[in-house]
Parts: sequence; structure tokens; C-alpha cells
Amino acid sequence: MVVPVSATPKADVTVRDVTVRQYRGSTLQMEATAPVVELMRATNDFSAADASVTLVRTGVKVLAATATGNGTAQVATGRDGVRFIGTDGTIGVTPTATWDRALGPEGGATSDAGVVIEHPRFTQKATGFVADFAEQRITFDQPVTTTKE
Repeated sequence: MVVPVSATPKADVTVRDVTVRQYRGSTLQMEATAPVVELMRATNDFSAADASVTLVRTGVKVLAATATGNGTAQVATGRDGVRFIGTDGTIGVTPTATWDRALGPEGGATSDAGVVIEHPRFTQKATGFVADFAEQRITFDQPVTTTKE
């Protein structure tokens, strides 16, 4: 009997009920949670399911069904449906989005997979976006906005 060998190596470390908090001095900047995080120590690659990130300054919450990334490179990609939930009732949905610490003083997020924004007063569809966290600004690619009555 031949036992198939997995192409994906097993994680070195599996951590359950994870909460990560990022501070600037004594000010909480970000809080991330996941029920399970797997880490490859040699590469610092990680993966998580049902990941959640709250940006404390804006109150925006980002949820991803799966997230992968690299702690050393400070890059993470959410996949299988990424939702952005704002404090004003705004919900954004994209199939995939990437956060990259190198995109600005506080990092930034990008997607070219399409995005739909549902706001209480309008719906916006775009082919992608770039978010600058330090400036608290999002630029949409080819946006089409429809107002609600």
C-alpha cells in the first residue's frame, strides 16, 4: 500500500484561540483573532481560518475565511471572501485582499479581485482598491456608485 505524501508541509506550531494585539507606545492600534493559527518556524509563514482584525482607531473590522502570510515580510492575504465592516453600517466584500506593511507608515491593503461596498445610502462596485491606513483613505479602481432611495 502506498501512502500519499502531502505537497504542503505540516506546520511546526499550531496555536489555538489566538489573540494578537499591536500597540504604538501604550495605544492599542490593532487586534487580530483566529481560532487556530499554524506557523512554519523556518520561514515564518502562517495560515489561519476565520481570521478577524479590528483596526482600533477607525473601528473597522476585517474578516477572512482563510488568511495566509509571512510575519517577517509583514504581509497577509485574506481569501475565500473578505469582509470589511465599518462603524457606520458599511460592509465591503471582496474575494481576496492583501495587507502589506510596506505600503505606508501603517501599512495598506489592496485587491484587484473586485469589491462591492454596501452603505446605508449607496452601493458601489469597483474592480479593486488601495487602502492607506495612515491617511485613512481608500481609492477604488473603476468605481460605479448607485444611490439608494
